Amino acid sequence: MEKDNKGYSLVELIIVIAIMALLTGTVFFSINMIFGAGAKACANDIKEALAENKVTAMGKSGARVEIYRDASDDCVYAVQWIKSGTGWEPKRADESGNPVPDKLGNSRVYVSYTTGGTETELTSGSSLMIGYDRSNGSFTNKNGCTLCEKIYVKGGSRSYELTLIELTGKVELVLQ
Repeated sequence: MEKDNKGYSLVELIIVIAIMALLTGTVFFSINMIFGAGAKACANDIKEALAENKVTAMGKSGARVEIYRDASDDCVYAVQWIKSGTGWEPKRADESGNPVPDKLGNSRVYVSYTTGGTETELTSGSSLMIGYDRSNGSFTNKNGCTLCEKIYVKGGSRSYELTLIELTGKVELVLQ
């Protein structure tokens, strides 16, 4: 007696659907991780730039860090500034004396900050200047610096919050 197999059984169909669901979930998770990695790196780089600037400020007559989104490539950069006898000079400069910025994040990273409870996006061509008080290491609003409470970094499905504690100059990084 010969069987007539012209289709798929219900078990075979369920197995194929389960494999497809597993592959789709893995691809979706991987894409979110890829886009979220930029936000994590940017948040960590901002925290490191602030920590480096605090150390510089404690040892020099003054220091501040400028975080900005460049208008030409829409990426996020930071420049460390040191107070000298003639004004403010970049900590790292090229042969011509122009600042050499550190790249913090790419164009797919959203960065904003809060000042006085108001959130402001770091848009193309805008900047945020953060400085430290040399005497005690706290954040300061002198010399064109902004006292901000939080910096938000978002990318993909990841969102990070940097809390700036004014009195101690400490920066706490939290995944939201």
